[in-house]
Amino acid sequence: MAEHSIRFFSEQWFPYPYPQATTVEGPVAGMEYPMLTFVPAETTRENLYWVLMHEFGHEWYPMIVGSDERRFPWMDEGFNTFINLYAFADYFRGTPPADTIFTTILNAYFTTAVAGQEQPLINAPSEVRSLYFTAYQKPALMLKLLREEVLGPEAFDRAFREYTRRWAFRHPQPADFFRTMDNLTGRNLDWFWRGWIYTTARLDQAIDSVLVPGAPTAGRAGAQQAAAPTYRRADGAQPVGGQVRVVLMNRREMVMPAELKLYYEDGSNEVRKLPVEIWLLGSRHSMTLETGAKRLVGLELDPRRVMPDVERRNDRWGRVP
Repeated sequence: MAEHSIRFFSEQWFPYPYPQATTVEGPVAGMEYPMLTFVPAETTRENLYWVLMHEFGHEWYPMIVGSDERRFPWMDEGFNTFINLYAFADYFRGTPPADTIFTTILNAYFTTAVAGQEQPLINAPSEVRSLYFTAYQKPALMLKLLREEVLGPEAFDRAFREYTRRWAFRHPQPADFFRTMDNLTGRNLDWFWRGWIYTTARLDQAIDSVLVPGAPTAGRAGAQQAAAPTYRRADGAQPVGGQVRVVLMNRREMVMPAELKLYYEDGSNEVRKLPVEIWLLGSRHSMTLETGAKRLVGLELDPRRVMPDVERRNDRWGRVP
């Protein structure tokens, strides 16, 4: 387990720089020091690997990248928990624990991010009521979504490796992390840092309505007008085709990219990925779908269930399997 942890983190992020590594059962349940980690006597391989690998992960954050864990624990425990997710999935590859580890971190958000109780990641840890969520779980989910849903693994990994290299054996502040990720990806991520770190913004993307062309309106002389077409709301009970207008809404404070899955009457489906820029002009986004000969029977936002969307009931329209 120790060998896998060190090799995985070295190959993925930054080479292990120390001459040796020791892991010992006791005298505390889990603690890290340079080249030395303590682990408990766990009863399952999964639990033992998680603690052992987590403590070894601290050799990178904050032993190599010397972040200020007393002021910004999300840059220490959070970054470490994030890299732990991928090490765990690799070690137990092909087994149920590996398949569910990322779902576990998302479920933690729904059970712990209670409106009125949650506090921003940037808060001083001495003032935080739920430190395990704020320092460990939420920043790990944040980075996982940044990697998988916003930037893509290739761009994220290149930037995160460079952040680790630039700040190895130095002491970065949050602005140093933000600046490195922005510069290396060529993206302005202010909207992301604001929502995830400085606020407790919540995400609620919704399918507001589906519209199809309506009957032309009549003019003064009774002739049908050929001006801008009118649209009527489709109720979802019957398939619709041709030109379909879909109106999406962002009902809460957080903005994220959107993924929309289209289900057709013939049993086929397709996925449309929408960038976060669709919300630049406001909380309402209207898009026109050309379905051709196919007839649309259902729509679904976030079909993979990877986003922390706080209201799932407005994510579907029509008949969704």
